[in-house]
Formats: sequence, C-alpha cells, structure tokens
Amino acid sequence: MTGGQTIAEKILSRICGRRVVAGEIVMPEAELVTVHDWYTVNAFRTLEEYGVTRLHDPARVLLVTDHEPLAVSPQAFARQQAVRGIAQRFGVQHRDSGRGGLGHVFPIEEGIVVPGMFVLAYDPHVTNYGAIGALGVAVLTEIPEVLACGSVWLQVPETLRVDLTGRMPFGVFARDAAQKLIASHDAALFEDAVVEFGGPGLAALSLDARQTLCNTPVELGAVSSVVEPDARCLQEVRARAQRPMHAALPDIDARYRARVALDLSALAPQVALPPTPDNVVDVTEVAGKPIQHAFVGSCASGMIEDLRVAAAVLRGRQVAPGVRFIVTPATQNVAAQAAAEGLIETFLRAGGMVTAPGCGVCAGGRIGGVAPGESSIGTGTRNEPGRLGAHEAVLHIAGPATVAASAVTGVITDPRPFLRDAGWSMAA
Repeated sequence: MTGGQTIAEKILSRICGRRVVAGEIVMPEAELVTVHDWYTVNAFRTLEEYGVTRLHDPARVLLVTDHEPLAVSPQAFARQQAVRGIAQRFGVQHRDSGRGGLGHVFPIEEGIVVPGMFVLAYDPHVTNYGAIGALGVAVLTEIPEVLACGSVWLQVPETLRVDLTGRMPFGVFARDAAQKLIASHDAALFEDAVVEFGGPGLAALSLDARQTLCNTPVELGAVSSVVEPDARCLQEVRARAQRPMHAALPDIDARYRARVALDLSALAPQVALPPTPDNVVDVTEVAGKPIQHAFVGSCASGMIEDLRVAAAVLRGRQVAPGVRFIVTPATQNVAAQAAAEGLIETFLRAGGMVTAPGCGVCAGGRIGGVAPGESSIGTGTRNEPGRLGAHEAVLHIAGPATVAASAVTGVITDPRPFLRDAGWSMAA
C-alpha cells in the first residue's frame, strides 16, 4: 500500500522491522514495560501460576510505586513488601516509594523514555509519554504475557489528527484545552485511535502542557496520544536522554481517520461536570457552586507549571473555611523544584496540605477523599461516581488555576481575576 504514514505507524514500523499501516495485526516488542503498585503482585502471581520463572527481558521492565507511595494500611504494607521481593527476584528496575514519583511523568523528565520509543503498560495514562513523541499503549491484564514474551498482538490503530492553532489567552491553560477538545467531538472519533497533535499552536506549549494534552483523550477510548517532536522538544530531551532517540514526524500525505482543528485563542477556563471528563462547560456557567474539597495533582496536572499557577492564585490568600485543599507534586523532582521556588510554603501557609509525590487523591480516593454529599473540584483524570471515595459525592475537573481560586472562595470560581491581581503572565 502506498501513501504516507502517521507518527504511530512510523514508530510501529521501526519496532516491527517493516512498514505497517493502520488495520494490520502486529506483534511489536516493547522497548519498555511499566507496571504499577498492586497490579505488580497480580501480574507476577499469574506468571507463577503458569510456571514462568524468568522474564523475556528484565532490563526493559520498570515497576513503579506511585498510586500508593505512602502505605496507609496493613494490606498496603504487605503489597509494597511483595513488590520489593519481586523486583529482587526477577532482577527488574523498581522505583520504590520516594524514588521517583508518578510513573507516567518521571521517565520523561529523567530521559528513560525518549522520542520515538514504544512502551507497553498496565496503566492507561501511559499516554503521557506522547508529549515527547513516544508511543505508550496500555494493554491492562495482558501485561503478564508481555513480561513473559516481550509482546502481545496489537492492531495498528488509526490516527486522529488534531491541528493546534492560535495561542491560549490570559488565564487559560493546557488542561482547559484538553477538556475542550474531548468535549467538542463525538467519542467515536477518538475510540481505538491514536490522537496526533501538531500545528502552529504547538510551538508555544511546554512539555508539561503537552503531557496534559496527551493524558486526556484516553478518557474517550483513545489508544494513545502523541505530539510531533519539534525542535523545542528535541532540544530539551536530548540533554537527558538515556538511550538513542528515533524521533518520528508524520508524512505530508499521511492517512488519518479524521483531521480536526483546535483554536487555542478561542478558549476560556473549562470545568468538567459529573459524571465524565467530557461533560464540559465554561467556568462562568457553573461559577458559584459550593465545594468542600479541592485537589491539584495527578499525571494530568501535577507538573511544576501546574503548581506554579496554583501557588500564584493562593499567594497571600487563605483556603476558605470548610474546604480541604490538597496538592500532590507529580514527581520527586517536581516536589524539590516546588520547594526551591517557595511554592510548598505558599500552599502550607494558605492552609493547604501537600502529600507525597505520586497519584495522590486521584488514585481511587485512597487518601484525601470525599464523603457522601460533598462536592469536589480537582485536576484529577476522571470524575465518575466513587472515583475519590463516596459514590454520592459530586466531582468536577478543572485546571489548577480554577481549582486554586475555588479553594480560596469555597465556590467554583473563574481564576482570571485572581491571576490578574497576582500579576501572572504566561512567562511566569
């Protein structure tokens, strides 16, 4: 078949050693396999049941403790002990508590994942790796097969192209763009596709912002997301890359399922209403609704830029009485940088709480969750009933500025006046 290829097709072609196109069934061997927390124990129990005593390639396996970095129950203590034993027994890399943070973020900042790389994972938000032009695909319960054999069959996905234009206006951030994108199109457009971001609007987006963009489409059934690795990306990643880069760009005549545009300049702060992340409205449509719980963190919005803007809103202010405000840095490096810049002090002096780097509240409500009847606004990945604890709670998703402003007022609040008072600029 003639015609150009998408980024995903090019990455899979390199891995398979031949040209592949959407629709083909392939057996691509992962260059990295990531498994998180409790599923590590389940996966290796399955291997033991099948008599597997060694892995296909232990050097390509990364075990991460991030959903529950600070164990708070006897069951969690035992799970973490079991994971440490598994890592030692099978000779695999293990980032234990306090040794990295969120497994979707620190491999990018440490150069473990590089442009053009192919990763298979247990957790769906491995799509973050697309921010630097890598292809991360979640295979969930098939991870034991990947650990034992190095691969599992995949159908080469179609690609949905998103052309970014314009520049985000004052008080609008990548999370607002990501939520608006999935709210503006039918879910069928994203389902089983790779979302490929490019266009002139990309140049102004940092790697933190690109992670946020890549994180969100999976909520509508996307297989993965990937951003064109431009000069800005390659320059930043090259200095820390721990392996050769194979950056791939789409061909001019690449075949796409569809091609859509997102005008960044036309956006306003967004809020996702329950029960799904694509149930999105402008913040002005829901402003004034009381909240009792606010959270900044997660693999979607726990990077240093997210903490900076939240701190700008909170600096010199106090969290409203009756509101619990929780901040979770995505990684140890982010936490250290936030401390160096005085952001942690700002959160604490405002009456907030700062938790260990990792998933934080977003990890199924294991810490800092909500009770029946409470209303929450946060930067987590999902807002289905029960995500943060009680099924009877009401969960909203927004960007870090909106969450911080809402924490100060006690009601969902447009953050732009707060940012103006703080003298915020896009270069801050």
